[in-house]
Amino acid sequence: MSAAIHFYTAVTAGKNPAEGQVVRYDSVLCEEVGAPQVLKMAIQLRDDVHVDLETAAESDLAALDLMEGVPELDWARHAHSHFSIPQCLHVGLGNTAHADPFIRYSLYRNLLPYPCVGLPANARSLDVDTIMRAVYLLRPEDFPWKDAPAPTTGSALHHFLMWDTKIVGGNRASRIREVLMELHTACPKLVEYAAKLSSIETIKSALGLDRGEVSDLESATPSLLCHQTILGQRGFILGLPVGVDITYPDILFVADLECDLTQLCDPATESYQDLVRTHPREVTKPLVRISLNKFPFCAPLGVLRGQDASRLLVDIRAVKANISRLRQATYLPARLKENPVLELASQPSDIYHRMWAGDFSKQDLVLMEELHRSPESDWLVVASKASDGRFKDLVIRLVGRVAPQYLTSDQREDCASYSRSRFPVDSNGPFWLAEQIKQAQDSALDTTAAVGLVQLHERLTRNIG
Repeated sequence: MSAAIHFYTAVTAGKNPAEGQVVRYDSVLCEEVGAPQVLKMAIQLRDDVHVDLETAAESDLAALDLMEGVPELDWARHAHSHFSIPQCLHVGLGNTAHADPFIRYSLYRNLLPYPCVGLPANARSLDVDTIMRAVYLLRPEDFPWKDAPAPTTGSALHHFLMWDTKIVGGNRASRIREVLMELHTACPKLVEYAAKLSSIETIKSALGLDRGEVSDLESATPSLLCHQTILGQRGFILGLPVGVDITYPDILFVADLECDLTQLCDPATESYQDLVRTHPREVTKPLVRISLNKFPFCAPLGVLRGQDASRLLVDIRAVKANISRLRQATYLPARLKENPVLELASQPSDIYHRMWAGDFSKQDLVLMEELHRSPESDWLVVASKASDGRFKDLVIRLVGRVAPQYLTSDQREDCASYSRSRFPVDSNGPFWLAEQIKQAQDSALDTTAAVGLVQLHERLTRNIG
């Protein structure tokens, strides 16, 4: 049992985790001794984060004053203290698909010692969204919110469950705690099972991996895997693990047991790249990439009752035949190691996008701790000792945000130039800016609570005008 449980939620801004940030963070930390530690933080929007006005008007951002709050660095230090608690179970709602990447990039951007690739060995996470999907899928009679939107609608169900905890009101992490308790009351066995498989190590073990690898298909466990990011039209997959990416060991490839596996099991097949699914509609492609660092729900096929199989249109006989066929292809795990099939989307060369370039060395992690103990005037000196080139570049950006007086004029201009480059000005420059400002002002008039939109036009003027 975990010594601590940390409930949290985050509101984010920006088009992606590398260029965006967390702007609101609610958390409740429950430890074995003492009262829960409740925290609600507003985080100032960095000057280099562009917020699309239409997106802001239709989201929680409209109700937030994005110019108020603590600097991102101050919040990131709080977040790091939470996510580095040994054996702590971190619980969110939709966190693994959305908030967690923003949090991880924030720790990287602010040079807080945390792995860039993979997760700490003691990391434990539970996504209530994933459990709700599993209950709705496997035990629909136990789903506690009968009149609610289906979990597959994502944001609609979240809005339904969080209605009483508006963004400008109470602590949303407290509400997530209540939702988990309601779900546990309705379906205790499945929720407790999910909590037991809340680390990457326990998930890999349940899938029959050998020291994190697929050593042979006989020992791999055919499983039902459920997560909103899984590329399938029904929100889950019945799959058998066939390989782990050699560069990113938390990325697993499973064979979809409801697919035609002829090509996959043909020893004459030279390349597996065309067999990898890249879109939910590509249901005929049998290789499906599963990010274990998103902590999918994982259960043996026995969890699927006869009535469930009928309801979900699963042909169990065909699934068992495919398991047998795969296990006869004994060469497959070795072939997948020799022929990597992972293709990550190309990323900009900018330093903010290079978190996945690899983990920092132990020596550089020690320097990060030294950096956060040192006065801002010493940060560039600390950075000069680092072996990883990303370290100094990130420190310059960090100093540019919190203490620009310690940078040279050229370094300050580079930081300012980067911030300006984040705002997409087209060839109609002044006309575009005027239209954006008018859009922000109109939105503020239409929505009296849109304090964030009231501020955004001033920010556009400051950064571009």
